[in-house]
Amino acid sequence: TIRTVRTNVVIWCPLRSSDDTMVRTVLIVAAIAPAVAFVANQPVVAPRASSQTVVMAELVGATPPLNGFDPLKFSAGATEAQMAKYRECELKHGRIAMAAMLGAFVEPKFHPLAESCHVTAVDDPIKAGYELNFAGKCQILAFCAGVEFVTYKMKEGDKYRPGDVLGAAYFLEDETDEQWVSYQEKELNNGRLAMLAIMGYFAQYAVAGTYDDLLFKPLLK
Repeated sequence: TIRTVRTNVVIWCPLRSSDDTMVRTVLIVAAIAPAVAFVANQPVVAPRASSQTVVMAELVGATPPLNGFDPLKFSAGATEAQMAKYRECELKHGRIAMAAMLGAFVEPKFHPLAESCHVTAVDDPIKAGYELNFAGKCQILAFCAGVEFVTYKMKEGDKYRPGDVLGAAYFLEDETDEQWVSYQEKELNNGRLAMLAIMGYFAQYAVAGTYDDLLFKPLLK
């Protein structure tokens, strides 16, 4: 789970061979930073301005085998309001990580905008990020700003739930419905897996300079 709320923006520039050290440094930081922000889940019920502490066993997402995803124990003694904030961060970073991993798999095979964006390193998502022109970066930031604005407006409602950007909670009659809880748990667990995956992706690229399979592919030769 990611606790970080602040958004860090890296200004990308065209990659040159002399930039390898800088690239690896940035990737190491990107891979390590999320690790200090893992946090557990929050209740399904709406967060209240309460000092009551949250019990791990009562949280949505406390599924086997971990039965509570909180490696650094941020949830210890946390109130409902604090856990709601942590859940907001967890869902946001999990969704970003899932999108990032999807892009890492799809971009090397399918990138219809590469030519118009002046991207030549289509088979390397990291270098492609450096090559993306200023207009492309602005479009990405504008999209992120749009999502943040929608989230901000959704929070004005009395039934808002952490991470509920589309307002699904406003159409629910029973928040303890088995299918709804199952959906939330699937999103949380896939997001957690994606966060670990993207950190490993960045770490390997920073250390080895490649995202290719270094474990199993050599065994098959």
